[in-house]
Amino acid sequence: MAPSDTIWVDLLGTAFEQRFYDVGGVRTRSIEAGEGAPIVFLHGGGGHAETWVRNLGAHSRDRRCYAIDMLGHGYTDAPETSDYTTAEVLDHVVRFLDVAGIDKADFCGESFGGRVSAWMAIKHPDRVNKLVLNTSGGLPATGGRQAEDVGDLLARTTASLRHTTDEAVRSRIAWLFADPAQVPEEFVRIRQAIYARPGIKKSLTKLFEKIFDPEDARNYWLTPERLNRVQAQTLVIWSDRNPIHSWEDARAGFSHIPDVRFHLIKKAAHWPQFEQPEEYNRVQVGFLRGEPAQSAQPAAVTSAG
Repeated sequence: MAPSDTIWVDLLGTAFEQRFYDVGGVRTRSIEAGEGAPIVFLHGGGGHAETWVRNLGAHSRDRRCYAIDMLGHGYTDAPETSDYTTAEVLDHVVRFLDVAGIDKADFCGESFGGRVSAWMAIKHPDRVNKLVLNTSGGLPATGGRQAEDVGDLLARTTASLRHTTDEAVRSRIAWLFADPAQVPEEFVRIRQAIYARPGIKKSLTKLFEKIFDPEDARNYWLTPERLNRVQAQTLVIWSDRNPIHSWEDARAGFSHIPDVRFHLIKKAAHWPQFEQPEEYNRVQVGFLRGEPAQSAQPAAVTSAG
């Protein structure tokens, strides 16, 4: 799908609003659309709610969508007192649910947002209905190509935060795409505007230090024992060009969730929801509606872990 000149093209015909909530003193942004049962969309580390602009229309036909900026991201506040651990980001999401009056919701998380969504299901099963893990973070990185991909991500992230030039920010976003030519220029401008906000550079720097710090990360790895505690029916969506963890890694790692199905999207990297939105929306909406799996693949039996 060719990049549009503006995300307004992706939102044409969708009734949506941008709202701000006071979540324990943290001004929190949410892009919302639709009516019905709630679904919460969580972006990746360093991301923002616009991650989901190509998905809100399809999901809002029978659901109330909440695409939020997580703690220290986007246009949500970035308190200097936070260390931006997974636990603190997770706590902010739980507090958001309370303030927004959401007792229980479907959760869809991409990358770091997938890690947070999985931990929502592990620690707060009473708040999670169905769970979608989209190129989710949280699986242990074991070295080799994974270490190279992590190093590449950290280098691009550091450069984009430090310099915020068009080239540096575009390079960081290109890491998400199978075809870097598809990076919308508007996303470069959006991230530059976000990086100019008070405290954001510090919050994202802290976050990435925590995500990839070996000692701290072990507290939040999605190990077989932890994933086995997920009670929610789960869909794992992956891509054939995903960095860090391959399709085989995903099937081996997440197969420990008791009720899980898998779907592979081709010609996409870390943002299949944006690169291949038609297929992504069809599969995810069908799963949330309880339709037969069709092309989604059941979990394979594995001895991994």
